[in-house]
Order: sequence, then C-alpha cells, then structure tokens
Amino acid sequence: MEILLGTVCVCLLVILCVLLWKYISLKKNLRRFSQELEKLKDSDYRQPVKVTDFDKDLVELAVKVNEHTDIQRQLGVEYEERKKQLGTIISGISHDFRTPLTASLGYLQMVEKTGQLSDKNAEYLGIAIQKNQYFKELSDEFFELTKIENGGEELSIEEINLSNLLTEAVLEQHSWIAERNISTDFEIADGIVIQADVHCLTRILNNLMSNAQKYTADSFGVALKQDGDRVILCVSNTLADSTSLDIDKVFDSFYRMDARTAGGSGLGLYVVKLLCDRRGWTVGAELNDDVFSVTISI
Repeated sequence: MEILLGTVCVCLLVILCVLLWKYISLKKNLRRFSQELEKLKDSDYRQPVKVTDFDKDLVELAVKVNEHTDIQRQLGVEYEERKKQLGTIISGISHDFRTPLTASLGYLQMVEKTGQLSDKNAEYLGIAIQKNQYFKELSDEFFELTKIENGGEELSIEEINLSNLLTEAVLEQHSWIAERNISTDFEIADGIVIQADVHCLTRILNNLMSNAQKYTADSFGVALKQDGDRVILCVSNTLADSTSLDIDKVFDSFYRMDARTAGGSGLGLYVVKLLCDRRGWTVGAELNDDVFSVTISI
C-alpha cells in the first residue's frame, strides 16, 4: 500500500512538474510573441512576426497574424494611392477652373466700370461678380488644400520674426474693424522668433484673420507671448450667436458656424489644423460664453 501511495505521489509530482514546465514555456512564448507584435508595430507593419518555438498552435497563430498584416498593409497602400489620385484630380479640376473664372471675373469687372447699365442690371452684375469671386476663392482653396493634404509642398524652414509677421496681418484687418466699429485687444510681444515656413505661417495667420472677419460680433483680440520653451498665439472674437457653434467640429472640413449666412468654404480652420499638425504644433479651440478663441502652441 505504501509502495502504491509512493508511486502515485511520484506520478503526481511528475505531472505537476510537466504542467509547470508547460506553463512557464507558454508564458515565455507569449512574452516573445508580444515582443514580436511590438516590433511589427514599430516597423509600420512591414516586418513579419517570427517565432522561435516550434509549437504548432503558436506557428499557426503567427502565420494568421502575418496574413492579416499583409492584407491590411496592401489596403493601406491602395488607400494612399487612391487618395493621391483623387487629390491630383481635384487639384487638376481646380486649376482648370481658375483660368476661365479669372477671365470671366475680369470681363464682368470691365462691364461694371463702363457704368452704362441700369440700376437693376448693375445690381444683377454685382451679384454675378460676387458669385464668380466666391467660386474663384473656392477653387483656389481646393487647389491649395490638395497640395497640403498630399504633401506636395516642400517646406522651407527658416528663422521668422513672428511678432512682425503677426503685426502686419493684424494691421491689414483695419478696414473691416473700423467699418464695423469693432473693439480690439492686441497684446503682441516683441521679438518672438520661430523656425517655420513663411508661406505656411502666412497662410495660417490669414485664415485665422479671415475667420475672425466672418464671425466677429463686436470684439476681436490677438495675443502672442513666450511661455517657457513654447510660443503661444491666440486669436479670439465674440460671436453674435454662440449657440449655433459646435466647438467639436470647428476644425472639420467644410464646417461653417451658420451655413445659411456665413461666407467662405468652411476650409479655413481645417487648413490651419493641417498646417499646424505638419509642423508638430498644437492647435485647439474654446468657447467661453460668447467668446470663441483659437490657440496655437508652437
């Protein structure tokens, strides 16, 4: 009886050791597999998952993961190619629109300058010029946007005095500010210099100013300051009806606060976000009471 009991204990001990070895081996293999998945992610899913253990189930799992990765990578490549093709088509169409639109607008303005129209016809002509101008601005926006989204513009990074550039952009807003009797609050620190592409930076500032011009109710503010290693730029304005603004959508393409009355294409802040992301800058928007503000951290 004692011999039988001893044999059973030995068998149980052997089984326990085998199970423990299997458990330790499984944990080790899972850890290695997890490391391989991390390598897969770090290599942008270009490096296949490799296994050093010849466990059948683990090998089959690695094969399945690699098959799905190949499919996803191919879909990603096809998506990028189609995106570029679509961008090229839109860019081409926008470019083709620009030439006849510019000519059409020029002829309409020549007719307007003759002054040989009745009051009613002059009114109709003014509407036609306005619509042509809007269509031309829209085609220009699409042309620029497709270049930005496809990375078609090479950035020329140089040292830029942001204080001076921002001051010039603000001074250019004088006419509409005075015409609408807008109160202003400008706090632009002197001598702030950053590394940036002057064309992209100018585009960002112009879009911020244009957005403020469209939606400012009675107050417009611009602030620029150095905050440690960061440069903070904030453009703010009051809104006539802040309830119509969806703060979560202001950086979406084609979003306008009130599509029925607002001009523009709804691409201004979307382009600002694209250009800021391209330079690694942080951009955000806030709505406090009736004050809408866009803040860029450089």
